[in-house]
Amino acid sequence: MNPSTKSSTQTKKSGSRKKILLVEDEPAALKLFSEILQKAGYEVIETSNGQEALDEAKNYSQGEIDLLVSDLVMPDVGGLELASRFREAFPKTKILLLSGYTEDVVILEKNLSQDTYFLPKPFKSEALKAKIAELI
Repeated sequence: MNPSTKSSTQTKKSGSRKKILLVEDEPAALKLFSEILQKAGYEVIETSNGQEALDEAKNYSQGEIDLLVSDLVMPDVGGLELASRFREAFPKTKILLLSGYTEDVVILEKNLSQDTYFLPKPFKSEALKAKIAELI
């Protein structure tokens, strides 16, 4: 079919049944990132803001969510606050924050805790999949 079928199959084997809580307030980006991750074999829980993600996370126990992937800049509960509050409930779950604002890198360097990582936007789908595979 398409040339990426082989790599997608390999990713599916390594990513099978891994659950990602995805938080993105931009609907088009949420849909795109979700499709990329689902095609890579991950189970994706889509949320459009930090509070929705925290509410959704209450339905899961420690170990059920493998990775939180969140936009950094969002209204109400931003990515850093979400990461902090999520970390309290899921201390062993890794967190990947995404942002297209270069000034956020400086803020993040001071505030990233253990098991919290950063990927600058824009990125190619392969970069997102590679970073997630590295983390989980």
